[in-house]
Amino acid sequence: MNRKELLQKAGMAVAVSGILSTLSAEDHDHSGAMPTAGKSKYAKAMMAAVHCQLSAEVCLSHCLTELGKGDKAMAVCAASTREVISLCDSFVKLASQNSSFTKKLANLCIEVCEACAKECDKHANHHAVCKECRDSCLACVKELKKV
Repeated sequence: MNRKELLQKAGMAVAVSGILSTLSAEDHDHSGAMPTAGKSKYAKAMMAAVHCQLSAEVCLSHCLTELGKGDKAMAVCAASTREVISLCDSFVKLASQNSSFTKKLANLCIEVCEACAKECDKHANHHAVCKECRDSCLACVKELKKV
């Protein structure tokens, strides 16, 4: 693992740790306040989506580095991770608001995460970040199917 990968993974770990502590923290009730992620029926799906989004960010960065070295096989992987990043972010935003569109977006997110996992699987034996992204996408799909 090179220094850049170490820093990316450390950053992702810090972000996930912060989100986990936020979701597991005891919430105090503010009259009229919107529900928080810790009380949301979508909390597990949101956590899976955040983790998936972060894994896709790391994978995208790796893909761009490889593309810069001339590995054009990573272009489709980069495109699929960008889609995952956008949709997982949107899912978390809607789910945190208990939007009536959460289920519909979850279904689209499942489709995009499955496509990304399939693409990352092509590179999983050669690139650890692609394997991690694939695994994260599949875990996200599992949780989103419960929505």
